[in-house]
Amino acid sequence: MDPEIAEWLQRALQTIGYQHRDRMYADVEAVLRLYQNFLVPKAETYTHDNGRSQLLLSLIGTIPIVYQSATYNIPVAFWLPTTYPTVAPIVFVTPTALMLVKAGKYVDISGKCYHPYLAYWSNDSNLVELIGFLQSVFSQEPPVYAKSNVSAQQQQPQQQSSPTLGGYPSPSTSSLRPAPPILTYSPRADPSSTALPSQQNRYPTSSFGSNAQQLTPQQAQLYTKLQNALLEFNTASSREMQNLVTVNKQLNDAESRTKQELLSLKDMNIKIQYNIATLTRTIEQLNTKIEQIRTWPEEPVDEIICGSSVVHNQLFELVAEEIAIEDTIYYLGKALSQDKVELNAYMKHLRNLSREQFMKKALIKKVKAQLGHEE
Repeated sequence: MDPEIAEWLQRALQTIGYQHRDRMYADVEAVLRLYQNFLVPKAETYTHDNGRSQLLLSLIGTIPIVYQSATYNIPVAFWLPTTYPTVAPIVFVTPTALMLVKAGKYVDISGKCYHPYLAYWSNDSNLVELIGFLQSVFSQEPPVYAKSNVSAQQQQPQQQSSPTLGGYPSPSTSSLRPAPPILTYSPRADPSSTALPSQQNRYPTSSFGSNAQQLTPQQAQLYTKLQNALLEFNTASSREMQNLVTVNKQLNDAESRTKQELLSLKDMNIKIQYNIATLTRTIEQLNTKIEQIRTWPEEPVDEIICGSSVVHNQLFELVAEEIAIEDTIYYLGKALSQDKVELNAYMKHLRNLSREQFMKKALIKKVKAQLGHEE
């Protein structure tokens, strides 16, 4: 793209206040690179249907189509909202003085263009694809035709034997009419200046208004019926398009939620697989340790729990026996109080146990004294 046009485009985007200037610049630059001889950028005032005027960037000129093996240029204007690409462009067919708009499935009587690509516009959509779709449908159903009161010589001064379509130039690609070189920037202007020219632009509500008085009553009646039928068709189509857009939004939301759930499940599955691997590894380690323990020989507990010498072992046994005698005397007394043992038997066993306990305590004292003497 020409550096002067690129600089002007950057200033225009900043001055108008486009929200997504980088994306806007990239899309416009792609269009100007592919259609440099057909479309040029302009900054003009666009008047909405509600009467509100707004300064917008537009691409004015023509787009080439092929109709009946001949190439023609369709005059168009692309208006880019300040929220582009969130909001779709506004596209109009702009017939010359020698043409009239041909209303159809994709163009209404005012020249405004409709297409499913516009109806389902998203942030991923772009101008190059939109122009490609319009070229495709216009090649099947041209949106303009020549006025009947204009002679063939006036309509096609350069075309001799090729078919005519609405006063277009020669079908040869070398004579395609480029868009008029109207570019609202000045290469010699002050670089710091970003002022853009403002030009009011409104599209007519009907291209046949000037010829209404020339119609016969039958033609006027037919024209009215066609207008009503077209209005009903556009209304029904708009309603259906809106329903489809709503359904598409719901499906997109459901798809987004499904993707989020799928990602969550995948993340959970990864964590579960990691936990399973960790648990399996730990179980294997425990099983290995258990098998090792089972191969160990059984140790005699009585031999493990013992003193460090024979004297210490003797002391250990004496203390255990003395405590056992003490417990026996306790339970004999309990049995006597419950009349389970006679007094004579109790006294006999008590004397024997007390004598034995006395001997044990005396021996314990002697062993302790010996150990204390040794230490």
